[in-house]
Amino acid sequence: MSRAARLGRGGLSRKSVDKLYGENLRLSASRVDTFSSCRFKYFLQYGLRARERKRARFDPPEMGTFMHYVLEGFTKEVMEKGGFKKLDSKLRDQIAEKHVEKYISEVLDNFSEKSPRFIYLFRRLVNTVKQIAADMAEELSRSDFVPIEFELDFSGRGDLPPVTLGSGDSEIALTGIADRIDGWFHEDKLYLRVVDYKTGKKKFDFTDIYNGMGLQMLLYLFALTEIGMERYGKAVVPAGVLYAPARDVVVKAAGNIGDEKIAEERAKSLLRSGLILEDESVIAAMENGEQPKYLPVKFKDGKPAGDCLADIERFAELSRHIKETLSDLAEELHSGSISANPYYRGSAENACLYCEFLDACHFDDTKDKTRYVQKLKASEFWEKLGERGAR
Repeated sequence: MSRAARLGRGGLSRKSVDKLYGENLRLSASRVDTFSSCRFKYFLQYGLRARERKRARFDPPEMGTFMHYVLEGFTKEVMEKGGFKKLDSKLRDQIAEKHVEKYISEVLDNFSEKSPRFIYLFRRLVNTVKQIAADMAEELSRSDFVPIEFELDFSGRGDLPPVTLGSGDSEIALTGIADRIDGWFHEDKLYLRVVDYKTGKKKFDFTDIYNGMGLQMLLYLFALTEIGMERYGKAVVPAGVLYAPARDVVVKAAGNIGDEKIAEERAKSLLRSGLILEDESVIAAMENGEQPKYLPVKFKDGKPAGDCLADIERFAELSRHIKETLSDLAEELHSGSISANPYYRGSAENACLYCEFLDACHFDDTKDKTRYVQKLKASEFWEKLGERGAR
C-alpha cells in the first residue's frame, strides 16, 4: 500500500467543497445516485474529475440517444395526427420510419464518415426501435392518459427551474430531464404520471428509494404537483411513475418452445415497473380493459392489488421522505464527506462491483466501512417511512 493510501481519506473543508463542486450545488439524478452509492466515488468522479484509462476503441451507436429521439418525435407526431386511439398500424410504421430517417439525416449526417461496422450496428437497432414504438403505441391506444410533455427540462436553461431543496448553506438544486409526462383530466383535476424509457433493466426498487437512489421520476412528479396550477391551470394529482422498457426482448428458452409460450414470455417483458395511485378510476384510465397488459397491477376479487399501488397519503409520505433524504445528502455534501462507504446488497449488487475507481480507492476494512443495505419489501418500506415520520 502506498504512503498516501495509509494516511486515510480525511474530509474536505467548506472552501474546498465550494471550489470543487461550486458554491451553489447543482446535482443531476445520476450525481445523486453516485453520492448515495459511495461518497468517495462521487469525490473522485465529480470533485477530482478522475477518468478511467481506456483503450481507444470503436463505440457503437448510442442506443439511448437514438431511442429517445425517435420515440419523442414519433409520439409528438401521432398526437398531432389525432392521438393513439385513432392510429392504425400502417400509419404507425410510416411515422416511426420517418423519424428513424430523420435521425440518420440530422444527427448522423447520412452516415457521413461512418464506418461500415457502425452502419451495420445501427441498422440492427432500427427494427428494435420500431418494435418499441409499436408497443408504446398499443399501450397508449388502451389508455385515457395522453402524452402532454416531452423531454421536460428541469435545469433553468429549458422548460422549468431546477427542483430546489434545503436552504442556506445546505441548499441544492436538482436538475434533470423527464422523458415523458402523461396526463388525464378528470373531475376538474389533472392526474399526471411520469414515464422514463429504460434501455437497460432498471426497475422501480423500494430499497433504492429508501437509500436515496432512483429518485428522479418521483422528484419530477412531486415538483409538477406543486406547480400544477401555475403550469396547467388545474390542480395536479400525482397518478404515478413508470419505467417503460425500451430494449430488444430476447426470449431465452428451450429449442422446442412453441409460439404461444414465446408470446407469453414476451408479454411479461412488456410490463412496466413503478408506483401507481391506488384509485380504481385512475387505474382504469391508465389502461382500459379488465386484464392489464402493461400495468404491473394484479386483481384480487375484482379489486386492484399489488406492491405497485399506493394511496394519496402514501404519496405524500413519500414526498416528505425524498425531501428529507436529499436535504440530508446536501448537508453531508456541504460538510465535505469523502468517505469510502459503498452500499452492499449482495455479491452481485454493490457499489464496488463495476466501479471504475477500484484501483484508486484502496478500500481498507480497518478504516473504511461498507454500508450493508437490507432489501426492503413494499410493506417494510412503508413501515420504515411511517416510523421516520413519527420521529
